[in-house]
Amino acid sequence: MKLFFVLVALALTACSSLSNPQGAAQSVRIIDTKSQTYKTTCNGAVEDWSNCFGRANKSCANGYNVLERLESPVGGKRELTFQCKK
Repeated sequence: MKLFFVLVALALTACSSLSNPQGAAQSVRIIDTKSQTYKTTCNGAVEDWSNCFGRANKSCANGYNVLERLESPVGGKRELTFQCKK
C-alpha cells in the first residue's frame, strides 16, 4: 500500500512539472520604472519563449529590446528581461 502512495505522489509531481508551477499565466514584473525594464517568466513544457516574447509585445507599445534571456536546463524555467523602446 505504501508503494501505491509513493507512485501516486511521483505521478502527481511529474504532471505538475509539465505545466506552469504558478498556475495559468505569468505576469510581467517591472524592474525599473524609469528605464521601463521588465521581467517575465515562461516555465514548464507548456510555455516556451514565444509566450515570453508575446508578453513583452503586449507590455511595450513601441517594441522592446531583450536585455537578458535565461533558461534553466532542468525544469524548463525561462526568464526574459526586456526594456521598452521609447
